[in-house]
Amino acid sequence: MALAIKHLPDDAPDFYRAIVAPTAIDSAAIQVVQEAVNDAELFVPKAVTAAELRAQGLLRERELPQMWHCRGGESDMEKIVKHMSVIPPEFKHSVSMEYERLFALGGPACRKQANQFLVRQSKRFRGVAV
Repeated sequence: MALAIKHLPDDAPDFYRAIVAPTAIDSAAIQVVQEAVNDAELFVPKAVTAAELRAQGLLRERELPQMWHCRGGESDMEKIVKHMSVIPPEFKHSVSMEYERLFALGGPACRKQANQFLVRQSKRFRGVAV
């Protein structure tokens, strides 16, 4: 059985150059990503009101995230409790919700990102009187 082969012009890019060749859109996207990486303050925890909780479909504020990694005898709960203990009570709900949002994106990379987020938030409040 013969395969039909399409002949390409001499100036056609090879497979590698076609995939990785930078374009104007790529350079703009790289600039936006770099600005986001350099941004020191991506998340600001905030106190929530009862009305905001009802709008989220929740009855009360969360003190800890309800979703975390726990499989094969390995769990992130001890680290989560340790880091959440230094966060003031009025901010625990928003930090918990953001942790769950990051964790729910799925995969080991998102778990790592969620845990790094929690470490950064706890560092902000370490040594702050509650």
